[in-house]
Amino acid sequence: MNFVHRWNGEYFGWFHDDALYSKDGRHVGYRRRNEVFDLKGRYLGEVKNHRLITRTAKVGSTGIGGVPMLRTVGTNVNPTNEQPLDLPDGFDDFPSSESL
Repeated sequence: MNFVHRWNGEYFGWFHDDALYSKDGRHVGYRRRNEVFDLKGRYLGEVKNHRLITRTAKVGSTGIGGVPMLRTVGTNVNPTNEQPLDLPDGFDDFPSSESL
């Protein structure tokens, strides 16, 4: 289990293998190399410097969808938020876990 934060520093959830889970334990996507797609195969963003971020030019692109896994119980570890980073040109912050 690898905890992951959005570019703005907010704790998002974790990766278990290549499956992305929100902080409340919902399986919300998959990582393919460094890109992240939702369960229907829509591009959500990518992993850059151990953070989640969205490349605006790729919004609307698709990859291979996945089969949702069972909801898991959130961890009893609640990582704190991290310092926000400045968004590079051509990027937006990754969607919040509540919006997925």
